[in-house]
Amino acid sequence: MKYLTLATIIAGLSGFVVIIIAAWALGESGILTEEFTAYWGLFFAGTGVLTGLTQETTRAVTAGAAGAARSSGSAAAGVAGDSGSRGFRPFKPFLFSFGVAAVMLVVLGVSAPFWIGQLLSSLQGFGVALLAVGLASYAIQATISGILSGCQLWKEYAALISLDTGIRMVLAVIAWLLGYQLLAFLVITVVGSVSWLVIVMCFGSVRSVLGSVADVPRGTFIRQALLAMAASGATAVLITGFPTLLKFANPSAVAGGVSMAAVSYAVILTRAPLLVPLQQFQSAIIVRFVKGTSGPLKTLAGPLALVWAIGIVGAGLAWLVGPWILDVVLQKELFAVPGWLLALLTLGATTTASLMISGCAAIAFERHGIYLGGWVVATVVAVGFLLGPFDLGVAAGLALIVGPLCGLIVHMGAFIGGARRERALVGV
Repeated sequence: MKYLTLATIIAGLSGFVVIIIAAWALGESGILTEEFTAYWGLFFAGTGVLTGLTQETTRAVTAGAAGAARSSGSAAAGVAGDSGSRGFRPFKPFLFSFGVAAVMLVVLGVSAPFWIGQLLSSLQGFGVALLAVGLASYAIQATISGILSGCQLWKEYAALISLDTGIRMVLAVIAWLLGYQLLAFLVITVVGSVSWLVIVMCFGSVRSVLGSVADVPRGTFIRQALLAMAASGATAVLITGFPTLLKFANPSAVAGGVSMAAVSYAVILTRAPLLVPLQQFQSAIIVRFVKGTSGPLKTLAGPLALVWAIGIVGAGLAWLVGPWILDVVLQKELFAVPGWLLALLTLGATTTASLMISGCAAIAFERHGIYLGGWVVATVVAVGFLLGPFDLGVAAGLALIVGPLCGLIVHMGAFIGGARRERALVGV
């Protein structure tokens, strides 16, 4: 797990560095900055959708390995699996990922004329091609991440994360030093999605587990993966895709002197310290929940308490010193944001992190419908605030606090109801 911790640090640092360097390189033009953050947000919203594939693959491979070990007495049976002995043909998630990749290419290519003009004022064809190929490749990478997590190959998984995120950081520094503009940063956004090729070539241990099988038949896996992807898509809208949502919902809004670019950057930077590490640890959290013996409520108590302790302290610091930090780091008046708004956005990151953790519990306990329901409610409520009669900054803060809280209520309500039903059955 120490390797995963190191990879998470690299991922968090990389996100900060790329965003900050992009501000230095593009910050003289508010339009270019807005377009970059919107494109960045859309790409990572797409990877967020595919995170559902990682989550279900992690759960299926973990459970499949555990079932195989129990039936054969060998932990190594996790790769070959014992699906056939349970009455269904073994299903390999890795092969399924290529179908998902093909779908991503077709969907993005066909739909591009309807949205690319609102995203980029130039480089539209290049931007679509990069996005389509990048997300198609990431579909395979997401599945490999799930397989590595399910097989608990944390060293290899950490190497994949580190390469994916680290290469962006290195290339962003080079692009800034050479004076490159938007085109370079579009490439930097998607380049990490081919990291799986390097990892597969370099690690024999990775190649040996690509044939890992799920604990459920093909149809069940696909259905549960689609539910997880739908829910993680809603997740992505409120996390990585929020700057894109801001641009689409309020294309020319200014929040009392605070620019759209400033709000977008404030959203990204206030959530990075909490959500970036949590995103990388989701697979490990699911594995822990799957292997645990307690129900969802007891399982969630510790992680939620830790998240809220960090979030409340972070919100206070954001109010007190956040504006000064933005001024020192970003170095441009364009990105000035008041402390109260930074505090609101930090609390928004806290509520979103809470919903991410409850979602991991829902996946681990195979309550995919609950997982989806919570995130759909959160997204609908958040979009409602963005489209309402609010100042841009207030709308963003309320969307990111109230939306995830409503989703969390859905998750916790379902868990409490399930616990009551179980107690009633035991009493009977």
